[in-house]
Amino acid sequence: MKWALVVYFMTASGWQSAETLGKDNIGWSSIVYATYQQCSSRVRMFNFNRDSMFKEDPEYGNRVKAKCERVEK
Repeated sequence: MKWALVVYFMTASGWQSAETLGKDNIGWSSIVYATYQQCSSRVRMFNFNRDSMFKEDPEYGNRVKAKCERVEK
């Protein structure tokens, strides 16, 4: 079983994936990992480093998160 790191953005409709919003075309596509441990490690890194990734607009960083989802492929 594989796992995907999926990035979510808070919208007026709630949390939506980058793919749903069409942001995968600009570099926010999901990344597939072989194990849950690999994926969860990257998710922790992403969520921990949000402040530095969005330092120009820290409030925007609070509306972005990543999580692991099972891939059925």
